[in-house]
Amino acid sequence: MRNRVVAATCCGLLFVLGAGTSASAGAASRAGDFSADLLPLNKDTTGTVDLHQTGSNLEVHVSVDGLDDGTHLAHIHGMRQAEAECPALSADANMDGRVDFAEGLPDYGPVQLTLSRGEAGTMLDYVRAFRHLDSGDGIASLGSLDQYAIVIHGVDLEGDGVVDNPDVDGNGAGEPPGNEISMPALCGVIE
Repeated sequence: MRNRVVAATCCGLLFVLGAGTSASAGAASRAGDFSADLLPLNKDTTGTVDLHQTGSNLEVHVSVDGLDDGTHLAHIHGMRQAEAECPALSADANMDGRVDFAEGLPDYGPVQLTLSRGEAGTMLDYVRAFRHLDSGDGIASLGSLDQYAIVIHGVDLEGDGVVDNPDVDGNGAGEPPGNEISMPALCGVIE
């Protein structure tokens, strides 16, 4: 009986030590260079996002040209421990020919970090450094970035040449299929 207890204790200790090793390996994966090739979702343009992660620090370079004029938001989307994807046109549940924010959520997941400051114009080209997520958590809590996607929002739906929120009256009529600011323009999986 005593030998079984000793053997069980040793196995348990090896398990704990092994878990500590994998936790260290996971921490090591929180450093590195990542990128996302942004492909058209509701806007016929492309772009790139380059990311450099070192523990609790993240530097992001967003580069997109050929957007509709107006406000554009950029986010890291996804669920921790699950690989995020970019939706296909088959996600268009209301059959309007576009994948709106809510229709894309099951694929790319919720917002984890806002990369933009509401930049406006037809092109995005900026570098931004982060130490914390939007929730205030450290960047390291994201884990490895290659389990997330990046979505650039902002598509002119009214044909007036400008991305804005057509629900200026606040009556909810423009939510979510008609909200130009939240409409996904591009999406790319981080690799």
